[in-house]
Amino acid sequence: MERAVDLLELRFEPHGTRGLRLFAAAVWQAVTLADTVPGNDATGAGGAYVVSRRDDGTEVVRVDVAHDEIGATRAHLEQQLAELTVEELGAAWSPQLDDRGGPQ
Repeated sequence: MERAVDLLELRFEPHGTRGLRLFAAAVWQAVTLADTVPGNDATGAGGAYVVSRRDDGTEVVRVDVAHDEIGATRAHLEQQLAELTVEELGAAWSPQLDDRGGPQ
């Protein structure tokens, strides 16, 4: 079984950040690991965790998180990346549809 962690990467995108500011935030995040510790999100706005394929950058999962959910959500996603296949991870995070075809 090929684990998701072998094929996918996880990154954090702060809300309200685009272009050069997004790049600068990503560099700062990589250096300080600020997104892994609750309370270290300087903007207080939260953001989104994005799981994408290493080979072509295709987005597999996007999870919006509030400021106080950043650390716990990252830990949960890292655990699932280590334990699940790509297909299982995608299924775990896809919206569940009700009997009318809408999200529950």
